[in-house]
Amino acid sequence: MNNKLEQFANSAFMKKIQQVSVKLSKSPAFGTISQGMGGTMGLIMIGAVVQIICAVGGLVFGWKAGHPIYDVLYMPYELTMGLLGLFMSFTLAYNYAKRLGVKATIQSGFTSMVCFILVCSPLMSTTTEAGTTIRSLNVSALGANGIFCAILIGLLSVRITKYAVDHNWIIRMPDVVPEGILNSFNSIIPSGLNIVVWYGLAVAISNFTNGAMTLGTLITTTIATPLSYLVSPLGMIVIVMVFCLSWFFGIHGGSVVFTAIMPIYIAAYATNAEAAAAGQPLVFNPIFLYGCLTVIGGSGNTLPLCIMGLKSKSKQISAVAKASLVPGLFNINEPAIFGFPIMYNPVLLIPFILNSLVVMLFMYIGYSFNLMALPQVLIMTTLPVGIQQLMSSLDWRNVIFCALMLPIVYLVYLPFFKIYEKQCIAKEEAEAAELGE
Repeated sequence: MNNKLEQFANSAFMKKIQQVSVKLSKSPAFGTISQGMGGTMGLIMIGAVVQIICAVGGLVFGWKAGHPIYDVLYMPYELTMGLLGLFMSFTLAYNYAKRLGVKATIQSGFTSMVCFILVCSPLMSTTTEAGTTIRSLNVSALGANGIFCAILIGLLSVRITKYAVDHNWIIRMPDVVPEGILNSFNSIIPSGLNIVVWYGLAVAISNFTNGAMTLGTLITTTIATPLSYLVSPLGMIVIVMVFCLSWFFGIHGGSVVFTAIMPIYIAAYATNAEAAAAGQPLVFNPIFLYGCLTVIGGSGNTLPLCIMGLKSKSKQISAVAKASLVPGLFNINEPAIFGFPIMYNPVLLIPFILNSLVVMLFMYIGYSFNLMALPQVLIMTTLPVGIQQLMSSLDWRNVIFCALMLPIVYLVYLPFFKIYEKQCIAKEEAEAAELGE
C-alpha cells in the first residue's frame, strides 16, 4: 500500500499538481486567502457548535426556526457564520496589506468591509404602515454566500490602495504626527477611491438589472442558470463538479447549485411524498443524486479526511482535524473546508470532487437495484451523519449506505492526503529551522 502511494505521489501528474500547489502557496494573494480563512476559524467553530446544539435540540425537543428557545440559541450563529463574508473581507485585506507593505493595515481592512457591504448588501428601504421609512441591510448576503466577493474585494481594494499610495495620492502630514493618525489621514484618499470604484460597480449592476441584483447575486445567477437544464444522471456529474469547484474558488457551492435546482428538488420530494401517502411506488428523479455531496461529513464528504488527520504528524493538519471532527459528525464541514484548507488547494480539490462522483455512482446503483429507498420527506436542516438519510427515506438501508461509503471515501482521500501532509510537514520543518537559526 505504501509503495503504491509512493508511486502515485511521484507520478508526473501529481508532481505537476504539487508544483502548482507550491506556486500558489508562495503567491501573496493565495497566501493571504489562506491566512484570511485561518483568521476566521474561531468564529467558524463557534458557529459549528451552535449548529450542533440546535440540531440536537431539534431532534430531542423538536425545536425549529421560530421557536423562542431555538431563535435564542441560534443567534450566535447568525452573528458568526452569518457574517463570515464580512469578517473575512477584513482579515483578507488586513493580511494582504501587510504582505504588500501597505502601512495602513487596519484602515485597509475597514475599507474592504465598507466596500463589501456596498457591493453585496446595499441598504434597503421599507415603509411601515405609519409612514416611517426603515433602512436595513440584507444580512444573509454577508455570510458564507458572500465569501467569493469578500476575497475579490479584500484583495483588489488593497491593490487600489497601494496604487494610490505609490502615486502619492495621499494627504501629507508633518513627520511629528503620531503614526496612527498619520496612517488614518493617508488612507482617506485611497479609501475614498475604493468606495467610488466599488459603489460605482454596485450602482451600475443595480441599474442594469433594475435593482434585482448585486455583484454577489449576479455571479451566483450567472453560474446557476445553466445548471437548471442539467438534471439527468449524466448532467448531475456536471452539477456535482460545479458544486465542488465553486467551493474551491470561495463561492458557496450550495448557494450556487441549490439555487438552480431548488424548484426541481422540492417538486421531486413532493411527488414522492404524495405517492407514499397514496400507497403508490416512489419515483426516481436524477435530482436525488445531489445527496452524494453530503453523505458523510457535509459538502465534499470530508469526515474521513478529518478522521485520517487525527494522527497526522503535521501540527496544522492535526489541529484542524481535531477541531473539525465533531462538526463533521453533524455534517458541518466549514471548519474542514477553511481549516485544512480545501479552498484554493489543488491537491485536496481532486479527491474533494472525485469522492462525490464515486458516491454518486454507488447511489445510482443503489436506487436502480432497490438497494436503497428513494427519498420522500424533504429535510432542509443540518442533521448528524445518517440521521438525515434515515428521516428523508424512513428506511434503515440508507443509513447502512452511509456507513459503507465511509471506507470508500476514506480510500479516495488517502493518497492525496498523504501528499498534502508531506507538504505541510516539510513547510513546518522549514519554519522551525528558520526560527532555530
